[in-house]
Amino acid sequence: MAKNGTIESAGLSKVGQEEKKSWGSIAFIWAGSVCCVPALMVGGGITMGLTFGEAALAMFTGYGICVLLMILLSIQSSDLGLPSVAAIAGAFGKKGSSYVISSIIAFCFICWFGFQAVVCGDAFAAIMQNMGVPLPSTVSTIIWGLVMCITAVVGINWIKILNIVSVPALIIILVYAMIVVFRTPGSAAQIANYQPATNASMIVSIGTAVGGFASGSVLAGDVTRYCKSRRDVVISSIIGVIPMGVGTMLAGGVLAIHSGALGMDTGSVVTMLSSVGSPILGLLVLVLATWTTNVSNAYSSGFALLNLTGAKDDKRPIFTLAAGIVGTLLAVLGITNYFNNFLNILSVGIPPVAGVVIMDYFVINKANPATWKPTEGVNLAGLLAWLAGSAVALAFPSFLIPSINAIVIGCVLYLILYPLLCRNKRTA
Repeated sequence: MAKNGTIESAGLSKVGQEEKKSWGSIAFIWAGSVCCVPALMVGGGITMGLTFGEAALAMFTGYGICVLLMILLSIQSSDLGLPSVAAIAGAFGKKGSSYVISSIIAFCFICWFGFQAVVCGDAFAAIMQNMGVPLPSTVSTIIWGLVMCITAVVGINWIKILNIVSVPALIIILVYAMIVVFRTPGSAAQIANYQPATNASMIVSIGTAVGGFASGSVLAGDVTRYCKSRRDVVISSIIGVIPMGVGTMLAGGVLAIHSGALGMDTGSVVTMLSSVGSPILGLLVLVLATWTTNVSNAYSSGFALLNLTGAKDDKRPIFTLAAGIVGTLLAVLGITNYFNNFLNILSVGIPPVAGVVIMDYFVINKANPATWKPTEGVNLAGLLAWLAGSAVALAFPSFLIPSINAIVIGCVLYLILYPLLCRNKRTA
């Protein structure tokens, strides 16, 4: 890995075996990524429409689907030693992955960075206000956006250290919060006997859980290219995501029922975090959970911009910094006002990429890194399959799980179109 001092500059180039890391350190990064404020919000949101037991089942099922996706995609990046935007050059072509898919990824993850920055900034300012310390929300958002961005700029080693320190702290704090909740007389019975005011279908709730991490699963290769083997990919993905991801959503559900803050908004998060009776602990959960997650958004955005512009690897830190700054500016300018529109784009634009890439590597190339080659120009089969998956998910948002529908359509169409459109376009 090329370095400028301590700053990672291994952009789109292959990571050598000697630069790979232990599965444990990768698992810590995943655990930090899925323990986030939006996961608490999703947990509270799912619990709005299901009993607690049903909500837990929806969360486990949704994240199980996401982990399966990330394992399949991560195997390719680990085999090739390439980040996600470089590994998809076979499925979408060099130009297709650079100009089309990288643009979508950069847009979505810069916006997602901005959304998490403003959620953290607003909630941090609100909790500080409750403690008697006035802090404008805009200033809070800018400060935390820049802190998260700088961590991503330095790269994988700082991200690893951040998560190794933060994840145990988050586990301890969330366990303590659960103890506080269940020590309250009647809380256990309240949660066990909880009946939602409105009923949601299990399919919709599973879709909500999938939507919370599906896009992150598609770009898992940015981190798992550092896995030493396929075995390490599987272990780090399962151990890193399932316990912490589902645990965080369950904690969100418990806190939502306990506090009465059943919703997916900043106000609900502040109420949930304040319900444990300690503003300091609420602040720690808020900051650590957002920090460990949002660095991944800036990190992946940096790779996408690097691929989009065709710049050299040593420019990765600059593009990561640019992604973080733009995301923070969008946060200040009110990106959350368009949150639902953005989520629609994210949920239909990113997941079908997975279907195309999985079919290309595991079926067309038989999961053999020695035979995988990028496709010259544009792989029309990949782009058409991706567009069709996105279009169907957008047109039928209430049918089953839209993001999974998009992936399945991408898989099927790619296998049909590839023999017709893409013969003899692989390069040496």
